[in-house]
Amino acid sequence: PTAGAAAAMAARKIRAKARKIAAYLLEVGEDDLEWNIDRWQVKGSPEQAKTIQDIAFAAYTNHPPGMEAGLEATDYYDPPNLTFPFGSYIAVVDIDSGTGEVKVRRFVAVDDCGNIINPLVVEGQIHGGLTMGLAPALFEEIVYDENGTNLTGTFMDYLLPTAVETPKWELGKTITPSPHHPIGAKGVGESPTVGAPPAIANAVVDALWHLGVRHVDIPITPQKVWKILRDHGVTD
Repeated sequence: PTAGAAAAMAARKIRAKARKIAAYLLEVGEDDLEWNIDRWQVKGSPEQAKTIQDIAFAAYTNHPPGMEAGLEATDYYDPPNLTFPFGSYIAVVDIDSGTGEVKVRRFVAVDDCGNIINPLVVEGQIHGGLTMGLAPALFEEIVYDENGTNLTGTFMDYLLPTAVETPKWELGKTITPSPHHPIGAKGVGESPTVGAPPAIANAVVDALWHLGVRHVDIPITPQKVWKILRDHGVTD
């Protein structure tokens, strides 16, 4: 949200300057103009308009006297406070009692990252974050032997989830704009990464609750679950 805020603030400066140039070219007051997709046009007379291309050219060749040439701006955003994206995650898992393998059957994620500019990008961020959260919950683990040698130094031993292991993410959203961000946006990529592991781990513990299990260290590998089941007489 920090880079986006600076970009939005700089864009507003450019928009304001473009409006002044358009008013000068059309010989009207700035308050007589309205924005329409790619141009400033006179209110009530849309045929009287200047496109942003016209304005960008005029910014160097026919701008108001005393105005600095060019159509560019620089701005800085120093957040006055933190933004707090939040969400809620629900995982449904089942466990193979013979192998200890955990499968995520459903995962519902509801996130709030404030005002959304590009829904497709946000959805991709959430999908990626959830998959990154799935990884430490069930798969990724660095293992050392008694001499400190890394036994998981290749992707043959250190499992990264692929499309095969990743469930179908079910997404929802609420929108609570940030009060101090210029476009009301908040971060989104980190939220699902933080929320997914405990949701999955809690679902596994819930599935084993009747056995007296109250905690399982992540990653919750088939070996760990199988040992729990064996110790409780559920599997051989």
